[in-house]
Formats: sequence, structure tokens, C-alpha cells
Amino acid sequence: MTNPNASVTVIIPTLALAERSRLIERAIERVCTQRGVGAIPLVVVNGHEQDARVVDALRRDAHVRVLVTGEADLPGALRLARSHVNTPWLTALDDDDVLLPEALEKRVLALEKRPDCVAVVTNGLRRDASGDTLHMPDFDDVRRDPLRSLLKGNWLLPGSWLGRTAAFEDELFQRMPRYLECTYLAIRLATTHRTCFLDASTIAWSTDSPRSVSKSREYQLGMEAALCRILELDLPADVRRGYQRRLASARNAAAALYLQEGDRRAAWKSHLRALRGPASWRFLSLTARLFLGPIPRARTS
Repeated sequence: MTNPNASVTVIIPTLALAERSRLIERAIERVCTQRGVGAIPLVVVNGHEQDARVVDALRRDAHVRVLVTGEADLPGALRLARSHVNTPWLTALDDDDVLLPEALEKRVLALEKRPDCVAVVTNGLRRDASGDTLHMPDFDDVRRDPLRSLLKGNWLLPGSWLGRTAAFEDELFQRMPRYLECTYLAIRLATTHRTCFLDASTIAWSTDSPRSVSKSREYQLGMEAALCRILELDLPADVRRGYQRRLASARNAAAALYLQEGDRRAAWKSHLRALRGPASWRFLSLTARLFLGPIPRARTS
């Protein structure tokens, strides 16, 4: 049983979009109904697209703390929120995801049993219209080698972790890149913050929400800068090579997008950066497309 006075701040960054208002309400409701701990939703409204009615509704909710900032920037929202956390435990949650019952209590219990650890990461469910799928079927693989298992798949769902607030200083979020935030945080938890792993599903992660950032053009073009930031971290040689390959692939994907949009100059720049990376033979088909130009369509009589 957890300490009855255990308090957890749940940071919820949001653009406060009208089309996601029901999702935001649902996320907050699942935080407020957590049993076994005192859960406090700290909503950070960020960006210029915020809907005034959504923000007003958040401000009227006595259970919710609200911060507002003009820039649409998840790492910035996390930094701002961290400076306002005054509880011993904290986590963060996307505005379209939901905590499962007793999620926070399970995490606090795990850390109370492991005073040597500053964070715990749990499993979760990937949820879409067809139902739920367990995110990491082989969680033992994550436990055995968290850092290298990241190259197979990111085990850190948004909102699947809990940390001791004192260990999550601003520095952790200061260097976090825009995009691939969870990958960056997972690497830090695997290398610089002693972390334990709990094979229990405590969160449902939505994969088909409207206006998903991960499906945007900005996200695809932001992969290069995000991976460059990750490569600034102190990584073992084999892990570094894995992220260098991903960086080359991200550069080539950006080149393909630019070419599709008709910007051949930008496409060439991204593609040439990709060719400087490992296993560049993978990208030779795009090299040919850039040299040959668009293939004329056959005329029909």
C-alpha cells in the first residue's frame, strides 16, 4: 500500500485544440480518478492555435492547474511545468492518452520498493479503432538491456513513466529535442538516471487521434535535428552507429519529401547529407531519381 499522502503531478502539455477538447477532458478525468495517490493535473497550454473555449473550461476546473505559453514546443512546456511542480513524484501525459486504473499507485509502489531508482517505466497499450495491442510483448528484453532494446523499438510510451521530482531537474528537459522527445528521455533514463521496469500496462496510448504531431510534415523534417541532438549524448559505439543509421535514413526521407513537393534544391541538400552516413547504398534509388528527374507519363491516345 502506498503512502496515503503520496502526491503525483501529471504534466499534460496540450495545444488546446477544439477538435481534441473531448480527449483533453478524458485525459484529465482519468488523472483525477486515480486511486491510492493524490494526482494533480498540471495542464500546459502551448502554441498559438489554442481555442479560447477550451482554455476557459480548463481554467474553470478547480482540480486542474493551468499554465499558458505562446510557443508550441513540448520540451519547453515540460521545462515550464517542471518549474511549478511541488510534489515528490511527477510524470507527463499526452492530451489524447489515458492512464489506466491504479496506474500511478503501481508506479509509486514500484519506486518505494526500489529506493535506489529515481524512475520507473511501465508497459502500456497501443489503442486504435480496432482495439488494444500490448506495446512491448517482450518486456524482459527491455529489462535486460534497456539501451540496446531501444534500437528495436521505443519502450517509452508518452506517460508510461514516473520519476522522483528531485531527480528530474531542468537539465533533463533543457537539451531535449523538439520531436523524438520520448526517445531522448528513454536514452537518458537508460544511461544517466537509475531506472526500474514494471511489466504492467498502466497507460493506453492513442494512435489515431486528430492532428497527431507524429504524422505531420514538421515532424518528418524535424527528425534530423532531433537525431543530431541524441547523438550528442554519451553512447556506446554500437548504439551510436544505430542512431547514425537512423539519422541517414531521416535525411533521405526528408529529401524524398522535398522532391515530392518539387523542391529539388532542398532535396539534393538532404540527400547528400544522407549519403555521408553509413550504408548509403540504401539511398541510391533516390540518387537516380534526382539525376534523372521526373519520368514522363506515357501518352494515351
